[in-house]
Amino acid sequence: MTLAHLSDTHLGYRAYGRNTDYGVNQREVDVMKTFQSCLEAIAERDPDLVVHSGDLFHVVRPSNATIVRAFELISRFQSKRGGKPFLIIGGNHDTPRLADSGNILKLFTSIPGVRVFTHRLEIGEIPELDLEFMAVPHQSLQTGENVEYAPTLGQKHSLLILHGIEHELIKNGRGDIEITETRHERWTYVALGDYHTFRPYGANICYTGSTDFASTNIWDEASTKFWVWFDTEVGKLENIPLKTRRVIDLPRIDALKLEPRDIEKRLQKNADWPVDEMPIVRQVVTNALPGIRGRIDQAVVNEIKATALHYQLDIWAPLKVVEGGAREQQEGRSLEDTWEEHIAKATLAPGLKRDEIEQLGKELLKEVDREVAPAEA
Repeated sequence: MTLAHLSDTHLGYRAYGRNTDYGVNQREVDVMKTFQSCLEAIAERDPDLVVHSGDLFHVVRPSNATIVRAFELISRFQSKRGGKPFLIIGGNHDTPRLADSGNILKLFTSIPGVRVFTHRLEIGEIPELDLEFMAVPHQSLQTGENVEYAPTLGQKHSLLILHGIEHELIKNGRGDIEITETRHERWTYVALGDYHTFRPYGANICYTGSTDFASTNIWDEASTKFWVWFDTEVGKLENIPLKTRRVIDLPRIDALKLEPRDIEKRLQKNADWPVDEMPIVRQVVTNALPGIRGRIDQAVVNEIKATALHYQLDIWAPLKVVEGGAREQQEGRSLEDTWEEHIAKATLAPGLKRDEIEQLGKELLKEVDREVAPAEA
């Protein structure tokens, strides 16, 4: 039996406030394009079974355009595969908290071969593959369904699909489950979802990571995205790379002994990528004295921004002395970073767009920085 595993596609994800000529958020287009190329690559290998381990969509209520496009792509994919089995479980992003509120994922069960599991753990089988499976959506973990994760039906092949993993622990309502509790040695394959970077825990268990960059902190993710191929005759997984818009975390600039003009030159030197690539970029400047942001020529920054889909300039404070005399970098704790984290989780009033509010907040912070700079210069 051959199996393809993908996860965390986050269709409908939007970021950076940059739109196409048709008025659609560019990152939303990117993420859907990567999903399409992933399905096309899987179809070429023609596996017996396809598994999606959660977060098909980025939000519980995606736009009509996102739903329609996803339905078209999966319908075409399943038609090409002749309706072979495709199992999808609900993730934390695309599952309503209340089971009786409905779930958009159920729409896809009208496509031949697609089976969806959204709230409760379900055990089933696919006779033509001599396969039993246990589908554990995110909501099952959150409600703490007390179950032993092990095959029970005695089929030749067995599959565990589970969404809710963070590093070595699965988070659920009754405490953390260690990876060993999946009993992966008793399953033919264990498909994990939720964590956005590819990570295997054995020859038959892994989370594939997201198919594209769609988290609040993409800089912690690996630079390459994958889907996974598993052949029971071979007995080990193969991660297949996906082509995405490039994400670049540039070499950091230590500003401790630099004047604003020196920093500008370093920014320009580091901004070296093909003019037509339009990557997503972060530049970190460390050991920056208060007010330095306001003294950097904004025209230089804007010139660089014009060559990228998104250019994030993070200005970090100098090293600080903590208890015991140790020194630590105040990484990730600038006002901009704190604002990004806050707005990513905040509940917004109807009609407000998250990316626009985020950008407005950043601009206001820059204005404050500029006002403080003359007094400190």
